[in-house]
Amino acid sequence: MEDWKSLIDQAMQIENEDVLKAHSTYTQAVRSALVNCQHLLGDYEAAKIFESFYGALVAYSQTVMLRLKAEDAEHGGVDHAFRAGQAYGVSCVLNHLVDELTDVGGITMLQSLDDFSDTLHEEIIEEATASGLTVELLDAKGEVLLD
Repeated sequence: MEDWKSLIDQAMQIENEDVLKAHSTYTQAVRSALVNCQHLLGDYEAAKIFESFYGALVAYSQTVMLRLKAEDAEHGGVDHAFRAGQAYGVSCVLNHLVDELTDVGGITMLQSLDDFSDTLHEEIIEEATASGLTVELLDAKGEVLLD
């Protein structure tokens, strides 16, 4: 499989001329990077770094949600939609990419991380739905919500 860094570089070079090809190349980069991540999960030290980065994304998502609560943004308002969308985007990254990885030897506790982020994602979906976002929302497992 081709190096994810060069794939991203290739996609960046063509994204203004050929959006579809760039999209396809970015998709290949995702797959390549996930293959690399999966390989690294067998290395205890690399797995610890992954867990820490995961923790940073979870904490960031939660700071956005708490900021939303602190701002007491009105449901359906622009501020509420912005914060809900921001938290939803981070949550999707957590869920949809982590779901692609397989725990090897229990080193990374991927299942517990996945379960935790699924719970957070469901809470964020409630806020995103209440905000009136007019984009397709995906549940924690990547299925389109029809509500």
